Amino acid sequence: MSGYSDWIQSPKSERVWLTHSMTALGQFAYVNPLKNIKHWSSSKNSYVKCWAALDQDCFHCQNGIKKSTDYVYGIYVSKSNADVKYLSVNLTTHTHFQKSFSSIFDADSNPCDKLFKFTYTQLTNMNGKKYNGYDIIPSAGEMYVKEIFRPSPLDAYQNIVKDFKWVVPEELVLKLVKYDEKPMSLIDLFLLIKETYPSIKDKDAKKYSIRLIENGLLDVKKAKEYRH
Repeated sequence: MSGYSDWIQSPKSERVWLTHSMTALGQFAYVNPLKNIKHWSSSKNSYVKCWAALDQDCFHCQNGIKKSTDYVYGIYVSKSNADVKYLSVNLTTHTHFQKSFSSIFDADSNPCDKLFKFTYTQLTNMNGKKYNGYDIIPSAGEMYVKEIFRPSPLDAYQNIVKDFKWVVPEELVLKLVKYDEKPMSLIDLFLLIKETYPSIKDKDAKKYSIRLIENGLLDVKKAKEYRH
């Protein structure tokens, strides 16, 4: 379609990406990403695997080198090709994607049946910081790949998100999970949320605190609301 960029594709893999305010069309093959956990190696000047994620001893973890997580989505990038390409995104983009998917599921529609405009731009996270990432807006164009040719909709892993929505943002839950099932009052959780994300509105911090406290304990499972 005119007015859109072509996806940049790696010559060595099925990875695709955009850069510098590029906008391209794409369709999600599934809604739950794969997670790629890694460490930055200053000696190699590149990211390396986190072996702990594979249940093996990890030299980098043992030396306290910070982990980084990429969220890898399968997408289709052209109508003439049903091969899945892979888009790697950061937490801020992942959170934005999941929020968009949840709204579409709430409207009794399937995000994988839609074509999206992907724009490489800056997104703002919960703490008010800007990161490079991908904005997505549903497009009126026809989907590239029909459901019959996509990964099975019965796959429990690929479609987990259709069964629930995040009532408390996943980005915040990841910060709170280490306190799960520990004694905590409403005011203590409110202050913890404000300390973790100072830019969050007081009314939202209060709402999330009320949601997550159960009988004096923090219960992060309540961050999800199941549709069925």
